[in-house]
Amino acid sequence: MTTTLIIAGLVCVFLFGFINIFLRLSRIASNIDFASEYRNKFIEFANKYVATYNKQSNPGTLDGDKYVWLTMNVTKIQNAVGNFGIMTFKPAFANYMINNYQIIVNSLPKFRDGSIDNYEVNSVDDCLLRYIGNLEDYRTDAIKNLKNPIIWFREGFKELISLPLFIFYWFGIFSKRTLRFIMNSFIYKMIVGLFAFIAFVSGLVTIIVGYKQSMEIIRKLID
Repeated sequence: MTTTLIIAGLVCVFLFGFINIFLRLSRIASNIDFASEYRNKFIEFANKYVATYNKQSNPGTLDGDKYVWLTMNVTKIQNAVGNFGIMTFKPAFANYMINNYQIIVNSLPKFRDGSIDNYEVNSVDDCLLRYIGNLEDYRTDAIKNLKNPIIWFREGFKELISLPLFIFYWFGIFSKRTLRFIMNSFIYKMIVGLFAFIAFVSGLVTIIVGYKQSMEIIRKLID
């Protein structure tokens, strides 16, 4: 009976890890699709504007539909790109710098008043490209992990052992920032990996030699 429960527990951890990696892969793919769509619409919008722009006589043709879509989704994409979309910015003809400048959010309205320049357009495109490239790396890793049962177990065990942290977060004891800091820390990952290894080996030993024999082995090691 004990062996059956251990086997069932190990299977559940493997399955939970597989599902978690699969869902992560789906989220990454969704983020890539959204970022790529935003970049494509932005390029079309900016190219149309620049093609008709004349500093003396014409501020540029503003594609109203694309501008509305880009503006409605600008906060979402700016939050998604994170540090890729933040820079130290020097306005044209200015003798000062702006730190922590959100390039997408601040550049888009400049198309409306005609103050946008090529540097800002290229900076928006560059940050989107860096973000998409980073996501592609994550997707490559997730696809590899999806084929590795050892990673399934590690991820499944990590999620299960992290439940107390999520409970603290849900009850407001931890902030979301604190939760992410703990879970992304090297020490936490090392501890989880060590416990996952011990749990996996212990489960296998118990299945192979039996519960009673495993307890005897543990007692001898402790003594």
